[in-house]
Amino acid sequence: MTPEQKLTALFAAEAAPARDYGFQAEVVARIARRRAWAAVLSLVPGLVAATALLWGLQAVLGGVLGQLGPVLVPVAMILTLVGVSLGAAFWLTRWLARA
Repeated sequence: MTPEQKLTALFAAEAAPARDYGFQAEVVARIARRRAWAAVLSLVPGLVAATALLWGLQAVLGGVLGQLGPVLVPVAMILTLVGVSLGAAFWLTRWLARA
């Protein structure tokens, strides 16, 4: 066998795969990250508008919320505890599903 034939046989035996799944997975992950950041950044104008609106209504709502404070504090605490509990439950569910 000539050296050229040996080299041709070597290259034929080590052909590159038709698809590189690792590369495709990395590209899909980067696209998903970029879309997630775009979704988060698209919420910024609404957040700025809501902040400006609440800052403008601060004088009006200050007196009303001052009177409702004793009632709203326990409700806010309960809603916070429920939210934290649900968040922890969802996180734990995903963590256990991976394991």
